[in-house]
Amino acid sequence: MRVFIHDLEPGRFAALGLARAGDEVIAADGRFAACRGCFGCWLQKAGECVMGDSLSDAARRIQSGDELCIISRCVFGGYSPRVKTVLDRSIGVSLPFFTLRGGETHHIPRGGARGRLLACFYGEATDAERDTAARMVERNRLNFGRASAETRFAAEPEEFGRRGV
Repeated sequence: MRVFIHDLEPGRFAALGLARAGDEVIAADGRFAACRGCFGCWLQKAGECVMGDSLSDAARRIQSGDELCIISRCVFGGYSPRVKTVLDRSIGVSLPFFTLRGGETHHIPRGGARGRLLACFYGEATDAERDTAARMVERNRLNFGRASAETRFAAEPEEFGRRGV
């Protein structure tokens, strides 16, 4: 099963034809609260956000997939604000402890290693922004406990639908 996080309008994402039966789709539609940094997902309810909205189980949903695919407008070499909010609210995919990996400090993933993290950025991006995005995705891979990561860029998200993910 794949998990998709995207910031596209519902019809536009559906038109890409990427999701199959059984895939999980998390629409970063802005109909949820931003993380308040309360650490309730680590200290009160392991892996579950204590805010009672559509993202309270985002960490579990993200962990459930063999592959995580993020489709986001590239904003200054990072995810769009709405996708970033979804990822902030899913910090429960990791434990509140740190470890050194590759000489860097990272959270310890909750559960075993999972498949690939694929980040598909669309929109205009400079070479520096593309480099920043690729480095960020690699760090996300480590914190999310993903086995591999791939970063793709396109002018429009429809290109991902034509090329497939």
